[in-house]
Amino acid sequence: MELRGEFKSITEVLDLLQIISLGKKSGEVNLRSSEGSLTIYFQDGRIISFDSSVPVLRKLKERVKKGEISTDEAANFLIHYVSFWDDGRFVFTEKPVSVEAIGSADTLNVMMEFSKEVDETPPNVQKLLKENAYMTLAPSIEDQITLDPLEWKILVEFIKGKTIRDVIFSVCPSFGEGVKKVERLLEIQAIQVSEKPQSQETEASVEERVDVSTVVVPPEKIEQVREILTATMGPMGEFLIDETLEDLDISQLTPDVVPNFIDTLINKIPDSCLVEGESCKDRLREEFKRILTGGGDEA
Repeated sequence: MELRGEFKSITEVLDLLQIISLGKKSGEVNLRSSEGSLTIYFQDGRIISFDSSVPVLRKLKERVKKGEISTDEAANFLIHYVSFWDDGRFVFTEKPVSVEAIGSADTLNVMMEFSKEVDETPPNVQKLLKENAYMTLAPSIEDQITLDPLEWKILVEFIKGKTIRDVIFSVCPSFGEGVKKVERLLEIQAIQVSEKPQSQETEASVEERVDVSTVVVPPEKIEQVREILTATMGPMGEFLIDETLEDLDISQLTPDVVPNFIDTLINKIPDSCLVEGESCKDRLREEFKRILTGGGDEA
């Protein structure tokens, strides 16, 4: 079976994906527009891989292979990207799929999450995404601002000259999380629209323009770490964070210092600290890394 035609909105693409999912069909869908092409591979109605001529979508596939994001999140990103196309053509060819699977995403669940995120995306951010705007550092930043590591990374990528789509699709753990972070950076007036692409800059040159000492990890995240230490080690765990900050000769934690902070903190935990009979160091390291560098607000 082969289906082909034109689409004027993402709704027509979603209708096609629903047919494939409900029919548990195997094959490939090729979507084309003036912005590029995307081929999505299906096995029994589930998304198992994809290829694209769009650089940021190719990078998205590499992120899945590296385990940075799930296939479900990648598929969600794909639908969002196509939703920004004004029109295009589609071809679905039903056939056995021979490509190597990079995962298996429930197509209907991906579509439902996409619809939910579209409804929750603020109009101003939706407009910037549609225009694929360039953003840059707002000149009005003077006071201390509190950014988590993901917000700092997004800010750096904007100043390097990346578009809003490139930034959200290449560094954020999910589309919804990326939208939330961009919305917050706009709310605190840390970024503004740039009329022209910025010159490419290294992170070091960005730090020269933005005093990293004014960008700090939110205190509530540090308190999460303190609570975990206390619950795991007892009263002595409460004081390890302050000792670590003192050892590093800092009063506040900035994103660039987080890796060194975690290493120093973990080294202070006695080898005798056990959780379910195993050393707690590796477990705590991963937990602290998730809290301090994961970019989310969850505990």
